[in-house]
Amino acid sequence: MIPLIEFATREALAQASAGCIADALNQAIAERGGACAALSGGATPEPAYRALAALPLDWPRVTFLLVDERFVPPDHAASNEGMLRRALARALNAGARLVPMFAANASLAEAARRANENCARQRIDIALLGMGEDGHVASWFPHSPELEAALDAANGATVIAVHAPGAAGSSERLTMTLAAIARAKQRLLLIAGPAKRALIENGAPIANTLFAAAPTEILWAA
Repeated sequence: MIPLIEFATREALAQASAGCIADALNQAIAERGGACAALSGGATPEPAYRALAALPLDWPRVTFLLVDERFVPPDHAASNEGMLRRALARALNAGARLVPMFAANASLAEAARRANENCARQRIDIALLGMGEDGHVASWFPHSPELEAALDAANGATVIAVHAPGAAGSSERLTMTLAAIARAKQRLLLIAGPAKRALIENGAPIANTLFAAAPTEILWAA
């Protein structure tokens, strides 16, 4: 069984997650003068991003990427980019950069091509992931026709287009591949609540594929 790092409250989970991200970014800045974090959307990590943005990092040296995105504009309620821009506003206003995945006036395939080109240039120091109630991680959905490509360890792409029938927000998605996430120096999986803990403890297939590909810390709060 994969061990979970437990926190008494979701606030403690958010603070600890923010600290982990900050430590990874500070270390990268010290080692090579710049840092990059790939971040997921969702209600569980959002407080961690607000806590992170309040910390005194050298923000002009930090780049944020999205782990995945719904194919909607940033002013759409379902947009991960929109959520990140709000949660990370203090960091972005202080000079951090957020690289979008969505591209206006582009098809899903073209947006994926552009996002792949932009994200492939980055060296990811830490990737923060979440997990849905159906066990999906990033936009690796159990019934997606592109799931095999997304989880292919030999896939040379950093970002691909996927379809997730019935998924909230938009069935059309852009997502980093497992191979890209595995190249990150560090990975965190944030989950909250008993249902998601039970999924992990009972062997969620997509999460297990991630764990087999690369060491990943799981942080959990009730």
